[in-house]
Amino acid sequence: MPDNKTIETLDAKTAWLDSLEMPTKRYYRLWIIRFEEFTGLTADEIVKDARMRAREPDDEGGYWEAKIVAFKAWLINTHEPKICDNSATGGAMSIRGFFSYHRIPLKFRKSESRKISEKSRKTEDYLFSLAEVKKMAEVGNLEERYILLAGKSFGLRASDFLKLTRSNLETRINDEPPCSIGRIETQKRHVPAYPFIDIDAHPVVKAILDLRARQGFTKPDDRILRFKNELELSRALKRLADRAGLQVGSKIVCFRSLRKFLCDRLSSHMSESKWKLIVGKHVSESAYISAESLREDYLRAMPETTFTKNFVNIEERVKAIEDLKKQMDPETLKRINELGIQLRDSSGGGKRIEKLLRDQEDDDERQRRKQKCPKGSGKCQKIVDEANLGDLLAEGWKVVATLPSGKIVISNEV
Repeated sequence: MPDNKTIETLDAKTAWLDSLEMPTKRYYRLWIIRFEEFTGLTADEIVKDARMRAREPDDEGGYWEAKIVAFKAWLINTHEPKICDNSATGGAMSIRGFFSYHRIPLKFRKSESRKISEKSRKTEDYLFSLAEVKKMAEVGNLEERYILLAGKSFGLRASDFLKLTRSNLETRINDEPPCSIGRIETQKRHVPAYPFIDIDAHPVVKAILDLRARQGFTKPDDRILRFKNELELSRALKRLADRAGLQVGSKIVCFRSLRKFLCDRLSSHMSESKWKLIVGKHVSESAYISAESLREDYLRAMPETTFTKNFVNIEERVKAIEDLKKQMDPETLKRINELGIQLRDSSGGGKRIEKLLRDQEDDDERQRRKQKCPKGSGKCQKIVDEANLGDLLAEGWKVVATLPSGKIVISNEV
């Protein structure tokens, strides 16, 4: 960037452009050239006229504000070749930046600001269903599944998703899903996001971390994806959609569709300020809360955002164990109490819980083999499959409880 002495020797256009970095500089050069063509003035003459008008006490203002609004309309309707709405909006906004750089105050009416910033999209994003996400995941390779499943789990913008590193993902990866990846500073709005790894993304994130480690990317600041730009994310999703046979018609498959997928579903289970915190949208300062306090709400939404059927809801599992403990005889209660202590102390997640429950059922099965549990003994319980329940009920056994695994606890107590 040139210093103040250098700026004094430069024309208004060059001084402004030299304050910018590439490729913005190249992009803005086109717009200032077109604005000079539209007004019939050079950049220096534009600055001189605007400053003169600002000094006139009787000037009501609005001249250059109206010129910028008219410039956008000229780009869309008159300029050859005609410019699309989105690009024309970018052109008008860049000219506002030119005036701002030269410290020339512009005061737009609300109607004028709306005309400058409004965009008329000719395309519509394709919105995935959960079943379609599952189909796409089944036909993708590891990197594609990471883009798909982590993308819809985090709800981040493409720019923020691309910059994720090992340190973002591996710190809490061994926690029970949904596990927080902590605070992510977003680039576009410069507000924090607090994403979670859901049960679908959990094994995929683990797998891609392992793959990157084998490839030599072991430093905390090593990026997970090596893509050059955000467009590659959308291209990967488009390939998955084609491979899965999705019929999208004229709609656009893009990475933004995953953000919309998550936002739509989270909004049904928590307040607006909470789901905006998760995906990195602006909220008032008073709405900021810790990532842990968001987990319960995210967990409640997860049945609608994930297709993995065997995910373990820790809170529900603990409650089920506590209810089961109340119905057990002293010997079984002792083993369940031990299991409960292990459950509360465990941070190993669903697989650890399933193993503990299997061990519990194996212990009961071994006890059943040691003791025939004669009818009428008044002290016997055992665990059976539902398929064997009918005959045992006919013999006088009573159902006590159903285990989380689906097996049945029965008793011959009278």
